[in-house]
Amino acid sequence: MNSFDVPTSLSPSRASSFQDCPLQFRFASIQGLPQPPGFHAVKGNVVHRALELLLGLAPLERTREAARDAMAASRNEYEPKYDFVGLELDELAARDFWTDCGRLVDAYFDLEDPTTLDNVELELWVEAPLGTFNVRGYVDRLERAPDGGLVITDYKTGRAPRESDVGSKMRQLEMYAYMIRALRGELPARMRLMYLKDKVVLEQQPTESSMKFLEKRTIALYDAIERACNNGTFPARRSGLCNFCNFKPWCPEFGGNPELAAVEAPLKYPRVVES
Repeated sequence: MNSFDVPTSLSPSRASSFQDCPLQFRFASIQGLPQPPGFHAVKGNVVHRALELLLGLAPLERTREAARDAMAASRNEYEPKYDFVGLELDELAARDFWTDCGRLVDAYFDLEDPTTLDNVELELWVEAPLGTFNVRGYVDRLERAPDGGLVITDYKTGRAPRESDVGSKMRQLEMYAYMIRALRGELPARMRLMYLKDKVVLEQQPTESSMKFLEKRTIALYDAIERACNNGTFPARRSGLCNFCNFKPWCPEFGGNPELAAVEAPLKYPRVVES
């Protein structure tokens, strides 16, 4: 059984990926195998960029008209990129894609008044040590609430989760809260998940006890990743997510051979280098 280099850092999304399916984590995060762009991921990136441009304006300039301009600018950025081109959408599907992106950006105004926001940072890169490794990632938005507390806001373009799944969705924001406390010496007062499609906002308050639990949980997860890398054992975990996985051809759950992925995936999904 082959061993793999142990990663020196962990992001909230990668932590979630390992928990969902260790084998998919190995392919994408350890071996770095290529994948085609994902429809929902690209849509999320387009909408995030439009909202970043909108909220980068002076508060009173953050109007619906400005949002449409921001969406147009985001489209101009992404339309020529492989991220979008690689989706290989026909004319009708492409039109629907951009229409839905615009609809999601417009829906944002039904959730809050952007002219009242006191932004601290947008698309903030954060990184902090945890145990023997680092945790890192991008925070969509960090702001000051009227009561002076810091608030983390994360935009989502998919469906809002069931009540039973809210805790798992908040874990990523807890990791961001941990990093912000390490970098700024201040624990955010609130964490918010903003589901644009369903016009739902979920909130939770991080605490010192939740930060301690986060440390233990994340260190335990990293230890599991380290063991998997050292012994080369990354089991596949079958779930509904398999329907969206680009590595199914090499998954033993579907009759594939994981050891062929390193050779065959680059042939199936050739990388495109943008100029």
